[in-house]
Amino acid sequence: MFVALGAHLLLAVTLPALAGRLGRGCYLLAATVPAATFGWLVARIPAVLDSVPTGGAGAGAGAAGSAGLTEVIPWAGTVGLELALRLTPLALLMALLVTGVGALVMIYSFSYHDADGAHGTNGAHGAPAGPPARPRGLGGMSAALLGFAGAMLGLVLADDLFTLYVFWELTTVLSFLLIGQDGIGAANRRSALQALLTTTLGGLPMLLGFVLLGMTAGTTRISAIVAAPPSGPVVTVALVLVLVGAVTKSAQLPFHSWLPAAMVAPTPVSAYLHAAAMVKAGVFLIAALMPAFADVPGWRVPAVVIGATTMLLGGARALRQTDLKLLLAFGTVSQLGFLTALVGFGSRTAALAGATALLAHGLFKSALFMVVGVIDHQAGTRDIRELCGLGRAVPGVCAVAVFAAASMVGLPPFLGFLGKEAAFEAFAHGGPGDQVLLGVLVAGAVLTTAYTLRFLWGAFASPSGRQPRAMARPTVLFVLPAAMPALAGLGLGLNYQAVDRLVGSYADGYPSSGDRYHLALWHGLGLPVWLTVVAIGGGALLFAAGLPGASPAGRSGRSARSPLVPSGAWVARVRRVRRVLDGQRGYEQAVRALDWSAVAVTGRLQAGSLPVYLAVILVMLLAEPGSALITASSWPHELPLWDYRIQLPLAACVVLASLAVVRADGRLTATLLLGTAGYGIGALYVVDGAPDLALAQFLVETLSLIAFVFVLRRMPVRFSTADRSAPLWLGRVAIAGAVGVFVAGFAIVTSGSRATPEVVSTQFIARSPAETGATNVVNAIIVDFRAFDTLGEISVLAVATLGVASLLLFARTPPPREATAPRGTTGGGAAPGPGRSVLLEVTTRAVFPVLLVFSLYLLFAGHTRTGGGFSGGLVAGLAFVLRYVSGRRHRVGAAVPVVPTTVMGAGLVVAGVAALAPTLVGDPVLESYVFHGELPVLGDVELVTSVFFDCGVYLLIVGVVLELLRTLGTAVDKEADAGLRAADDPSIGVSP
Repeated sequence: MFVALGAHLLLAVTLPALAGRLGRGCYLLAATVPAATFGWLVARIPAVLDSVPTGGAGAGAGAAGSAGLTEVIPWAGTVGLELALRLTPLALLMALLVTGVGALVMIYSFSYHDADGAHGTNGAHGAPAGPPARPRGLGGMSAALLGFAGAMLGLVLADDLFTLYVFWELTTVLSFLLIGQDGIGAANRRSALQALLTTTLGGLPMLLGFVLLGMTAGTTRISAIVAAPPSGPVVTVALVLVLVGAVTKSAQLPFHSWLPAAMVAPTPVSAYLHAAAMVKAGVFLIAALMPAFADVPGWRVPAVVIGATTMLLGGARALRQTDLKLLLAFGTVSQLGFLTALVGFGSRTAALAGATALLAHGLFKSALFMVVGVIDHQAGTRDIRELCGLGRAVPGVCAVAVFAAASMVGLPPFLGFLGKEAAFEAFAHGGPGDQVLLGVLVAGAVLTTAYTLRFLWGAFASPSGRQPRAMARPTVLFVLPAAMPALAGLGLGLNYQAVDRLVGSYADGYPSSGDRYHLALWHGLGLPVWLTVVAIGGGALLFAAGLPGASPAGRSGRSARSPLVPSGAWVARVRRVRRVLDGQRGYEQAVRALDWSAVAVTGRLQAGSLPVYLAVILVMLLAEPGSALITASSWPHELPLWDYRIQLPLAACVVLASLAVVRADGRLTATLLLGTAGYGIGALYVVDGAPDLALAQFLVETLSLIAFVFVLRRMPVRFSTADRSAPLWLGRVAIAGAVGVFVAGFAIVTSGSRATPEVVSTQFIARSPAETGATNVVNAIIVDFRAFDTLGEISVLAVATLGVASLLLFARTPPPREATAPRGTTGGGAAPGPGRSVLLEVTTRAVFPVLLVFSLYLLFAGHTRTGGGFSGGLVAGLAFVLRYVSGRRHRVGAAVPVVPTTVMGAGLVVAGVAALAPTLVGDPVLESYVFHGELPVLGDVELVTSVFFDCGVYLLIVGVVLELLRTLGTAVDKEADAGLRAADDPSIGVSP
């Protein structure tokens, strides 16, 4: 299972690089991975079904928890984190759907995105929206689609709550990219953001629910929780929070509006994400946990009520649509409500019906979406007011749609019939509440039949008085991916015994009494059969009554007004109710209210003063940790004033430099004094026997000093005296003094409160040589013992650097319009100009490679001597700074012909790969290995694998420094050079 996930990820990362050579063939290549995974899953069906305990009707949740095949990779064993996958019957059903439909959709995309990039209309609400938004690129689009397939596969296979959450959020992010495409179209941006905000809004409380559920159960393994479910009020709260995430992901009321809005995405995205994969995630999560918590009404009742209400609302909205894709979207909302009500009911028969309907819906809805894509692509529209005669023009496409629609309506012998009859049976013999729910399901089935007939009539009928729509005949490869799931609905309906064994293995996890229900094409003339007749007949009558509303509507609205709605006062009342229940309008109002609140709060709290912001942070530091330091800390009994006499002059130097900074009027003077204080602290590290800390301090201080100088070039020489009034000055002095006292006291208390120092520090020293191969304990802590911290820190550093750089580049005043520079003055061999020293340039040419070699020495020697990736990266960065100082941007560009962000990204990738590599052999993340051996010429060699992690740190630090040069150095140089040229040549103006 991990191999399948890795294959999805690896090929997804590779596809963008292959797009230029393969073109549309990227989709065919992408289809190979889910197709191969589908074949592997089919081969595992007997093993999974045989693993289900044969405990009979009373097996209950224990059977559900013990079934399946498991793979586990330790992540952080000491805190119980692990990557756990489990192939249960329910997971197998969903995985087959995800991989099978995924492979077909990618093959379908090959024809959909034809050679000239055209793919029909892109309007989300009715009429075509003009030129379609072009995809983000064949490589990027295919990579995102394949990556989503891998994330969805990981979600359904996950046997750990936090593993599931990671894949859950990956599907959210990738769906944002797939809906947004290249981000140029405003509709794509809005819909992608709506989907992201809505599903993330549900994902956060779901995460809290996972935490509470894991803490109560004592484990985060889903199989263990289902086998021995916890109970109590905390569990009920946790399940309600989980339900919030499920209903947002599966587009249930009141969060359903994001799904119709997402129809701006290309049809392959809708056929996969919004029919067979992403929207099923919430239903799958409820189904996975319900066997253990079917007796918890706090989440069972809301799930059923929300699902039943969504089924009716979605079906009613589908009847009003004239855009085929929107009709299917609201139909999907209705069907998802049907599925939520079934899997949330908590009985064996309802679970059996839910699992069957889940499989059937994925098949027929993906087929219908692909049919709409074929029509849109070949006819140039999907508006039923403009379509006519397609049934005669493309009878093969019409046949595919009829087969899929028959399963959606629930006609025998299709798979949809089996699921719908089982659903009616689940509520046919219950109490009054079950009977009410049965009536709702029948009403929803009537609506389903009506909008299905509306879909077929609108797409393929030939209404009188309308000209037939011209449509190019599609290729077989274009129609075949839609035909296969439609035919599968028929084949699985005929082979109902195989389906019954699969879904029955899941349903047996529910407690049941008496005879267990099984899928069959004929159970006799019972109530479910007559209800099916009522649903189909009632839907046909409803469609016939509203038939005239399909053609005469205008082109301005989202949908045509149904003639079934009375006119006059009733129309006004219905419209008012509809506005209140309009989920899209509610979302837009909520976003506007959030924006208004953010502006109001920001306007009051963000005063635009950095001293104010810093003062607030420091005051809170004094209020919270400061009070705890005073009330709950024990001070050491013996506190020596100094350890070495040399510390006295060094400390005095630091103190005097700090006092002088406060009194300095010039910015450069204050910067140099700050550097003096920093170098003094580095000297204290040397005296205390911490060469690694001292080296890092000296390097960071040097780099900080240079950064300050870069900034000072664009600022006044002296500080402003406007804010030096006595009250402000005294307040700042008080806060600064209090913070200084707090930091000193905190350092004294923490250093003197080590009751058992051998537990941590001594163990680091003792274990470092044997476990990490390091004699430099500091480096061993950074890249081995506390490597998780280091990985998080470099990630934060990368994000912070990119954020600061973006703000600086965005806020910079537009530079003067560049003129054509004299030949030979812009390359790496530019001649020295004013302000450039020939001696410095020659010296730099000699020193630069030496510094780079020295940085590599620090990198590779850090495990046994002073150094490491951090220090080596800083030295390499300072080498590039020196090259910049000697030759400005010309020299840096010649030495580093890559974008700094690429270097940073490479560092994160190298560190991440080094962290995950041990999992390939079953070891925990960030496990390190020590190799000894003899090599020709080199002799005895010792290689520690953590050096690769250190290489990632090295590259990231170098990238950060280069980005610093780009934003604070070379960009300012370009502005200055352009300004000089503008001053020399009056014909060069300044851009507005």
